[in-house]
Amino acid sequence: MRPSLDRQLISFSVPWQARQLPACSRLLSLSRIAVKKSWIRAVLAVGVCLLCLFSSGLAPSAFAHASGQSYLYFQVGEETLTTYVSAPIKGLNEVLALNLPTDRNVGDSEIEPLLPKIRSYVEQHIDIECPPQACTLTYQRSDTIVTGGGQFLQLYYSIDGFETRPDALQVGYDVILADKSHFINFVLIDQNWKTGTFNAEANIVLSYVKAGVVKTLDLSGGSLFQGFSAIVKLGIEHIVEGIDHVLFLIALLLPSVVRRENGKWQPVGSFSTSFAYIVKIVTAFTVAHSITLGLATLQIVDLPSRLVESVIAASIGWAAVDIFYPIFKRRVWLIVFIFGLFHGFGFASVLGDLGVTSQYALLSLLAFNIGIELGQLAIIAVVFPLLYLLRKQILYPPLVLKAGGLLLGAISLYWLIERVFDINFRVLPMLQGLF
Repeated sequence: MRPSLDRQLISFSVPWQARQLPACSRLLSLSRIAVKKSWIRAVLAVGVCLLCLFSSGLAPSAFAHASGQSYLYFQVGEETLTTYVSAPIKGLNEVLALNLPTDRNVGDSEIEPLLPKIRSYVEQHIDIECPPQACTLTYQRSDTIVTGGGQFLQLYYSIDGFETRPDALQVGYDVILADKSHFINFVLIDQNWKTGTFNAEANIVLSYVKAGVVKTLDLSGGSLFQGFSAIVKLGIEHIVEGIDHVLFLIALLLPSVVRRENGKWQPVGSFSTSFAYIVKIVTAFTVAHSITLGLATLQIVDLPSRLVESVIAASIGWAAVDIFYPIFKRRVWLIVFIFGLFHGFGFASVLGDLGVTSQYALLSLLAFNIGIELGQLAIIAVVFPLLYLLRKQILYPPLVLKAGGLLLGAISLYWLIERVFDINFRVLPMLQGLF
């Protein structure tokens, strides 16, 4: 019996990170049981939460394809249309008798000689029309991906021949489904600037359970405002969820409510003193990352991502070290500005990965930067008042400031080693094995 369509769709909605929560909760439980002193328990709890957060960055974020499904993705541009097929190699192997090995993933060198045969089959089972205009598929390239559902072959095409981009397509898609009736095929839109859709690989718009069926794909929705607001939201999400950027801000905020006198940290006397410090460093950070975000997005300046990510990790360590040894003293804003330049390149990589700069580049840049600033202000609005209220507590210097600095320094060193040497410690899977 064919599984219901709802059950087939479950794989689209279960994020990888959710499967990591048991390990984190077990670690938190152990930290509560093993330690009696509440302040040490608090430090351990915070440390475990941060470990879970930054270790989740090691997780694969690939969309969970299923072995009994085949996919047709569309990218909708201002004046362009592209599409790509993602079909399970196992299914293609069975349908076309390709004699590929079934006990391991297939290499590109094994796929390459078979591409003409595979392309011929796939193109016979894709029907895309652009009424009342004519349009054709033009093959571009291929690659393979490995997911929880197996290995998939992806064939990329541009849709050409129309004078103006159509508002609707007639789409038929029965790759493998034509030969295996238990398959379910999906059409998805994973990029459309005007609807605010970027890398939305689970954005299913059409499904097929029978071969030879043609359906209408509506491309008329969306507006400039909708796309702009979606990228603002994207900027907010990136700064809030980008744990390395958040930790850099927190490392800068920790000493903002105290001052060093005779080698000891003392609480500041007034809110205005702390606020002036915050304004200075936030302005330096904002100006710096805005400059490089613009330069990188417009492809004027480009730096290797490995260098950028390594310097971002180092920036957290510098801010942590500065808590114990104020090297730059009154020039903190200048160092924040320098590191902010590299954070800007990190922000730009997000836009590049999502492909949102290929269309409406200036609007994308403006919207994303606004989102980053809003997210940054939200973090400061939550963290800074809390630190200000705690500044006079006797435990603030040893627990919040110094212990926080040590924890941030350790995380920075962990990331720096990973990024400089391009290795992956896979801390969270090891913790799961222990607990």
